[in-house]
Amino acid sequence: MTMADIASNETLTHGKDFVRSFLFSVKIDSPLARLHVLTKLIAVLALSFVIVRFIDTESPDPIGALLLILLSFLGLHLSGVLRWVFRSYLIVFFPALVGMALTWVVFYPDPGRRVFARFLVYPGYVNLGLSLGFVVFLGFALVWYLWRKELFWGIAGGIALALLITTRIGNPTWSFGRTEFFHPLTVIVSDKNVIAGVTKALGYGAMIFTSLMLVMTTRDIELTGSMMQLRVPYVASFFVSTMLRSLSLALSDYTTINQAQIARGVSLNRKDILHKIADFAYMAVPLTATMLRRSREVGDAVLIRGFTMQTRNPTEYRETRPFTRADLIVLGIGVVIVVAVFVFRLNITAVLGVIP
Repeated sequence: MTMADIASNETLTHGKDFVRSFLFSVKIDSPLARLHVLTKLIAVLALSFVIVRFIDTESPDPIGALLLILLSFLGLHLSGVLRWVFRSYLIVFFPALVGMALTWVVFYPDPGRRVFARFLVYPGYVNLGLSLGFVVFLGFALVWYLWRKELFWGIAGGIALALLITTRIGNPTWSFGRTEFFHPLTVIVSDKNVIAGVTKALGYGAMIFTSLMLVMTTRDIELTGSMMQLRVPYVASFFVSTMLRSLSLALSDYTTINQAQIARGVSLNRKDILHKIADFAYMAVPLTATMLRRSREVGDAVLIRGFTMQTRNPTEYRETRPFTRADLIVLGIGVVIVVAVFVFRLNITAVLGVIP
């Protein structure tokens, strides 16, 4: 019986529409769930190589990187995990990508063909002294932390208050020395570094989402089944399958411990970032103890069943998936894209004439 038959039987008899993957639950009848795990792995590797070519500094291809990130969004949408990804990772991914683009603009002062802005950020020396703005900022942040035990709003409020006061009455400074440090830093905003920064952000975003697409649409049993198809030694196959199943159980243990802490009122009070980090550290202790206990239980269960690494013909029950026409089409498209980009130097942005 193939995977498709099993999935259709489960859907019809039990009404099961989703099956658990590494990090999520993927739709049984989604196009990506029907692909072989080796096909998805090779496709992700091919797209990663293409992305590395698209984000090349000398000849960036922002249109190509944008198309790849849209392709990854389409894959996540077809697998049924796009909404969950955006709800869980939007607050982390997109600010990080924007920060990456801005950092590239700052530290890649290439004037290119057209300079939009040029301003001195750091003159190459540091004045030793005190200013009214710094005293106001530091005082407000310290008072806020002692009062509310929060750092973020103390820093934000201190910056806002310092800007307000120095804008109104100026920023008198008492300086008692100067020391040279590093070299002057001039930020140049040009067509070259803006395009390069945006392309880098889009490319790394596409790489992140394609990797998520792989781990969120693949089950551990599929990987072990593909290892059996590739004639991987039994010891290695057993070790990998046990490790993957342990990771899935560790995620369940983490959810259980987190819910137990919430039930005991751990997360009821407002906390700053330091206390939240401490809570994660406290969670690591019971999580580690649970994983050690579970590993001992698994070892005992294996010994009771007479398992030995020297077993010549072990009985294995694994779901294997044959290569289908869809796998061949996906692999063929991947090969065509890689050849077009690396052999024929395809640059979609240059072909469309968006950037001269």
